[in-house]
Amino acid sequence: MLFPKSRLRFTKTYQGKVDSEGWLVLELSAQDLEGVNKVYIPFSDIASIQKQGDTALNRLNQARTLLGAGGDTLEEEEGG
Repeated sequence: MLFPKSRLRFTKTYQGKVDSEGWLVLELSAQDLEGVNKVYIPFSDIASIQKQGDTALNRLNQARTLLGAGGDTLEEEEGG
């Protein structure tokens, strides 16, 4: 199975831990995985997702900016 790029995400936080290299998140909820033994993900897709950054963190920072929470981003506050 070639995993769809639209179902890949990248995050720098997981279970309260922050990692500068981050984690690759495979969104499996809408996938029919019955009979699937292997999942293939092109490295080019992983690099592209990682370059886009942590989408959850980006959205949080956008919301904070819109709400006037100051110029600091969450990543800067965590020391990232």
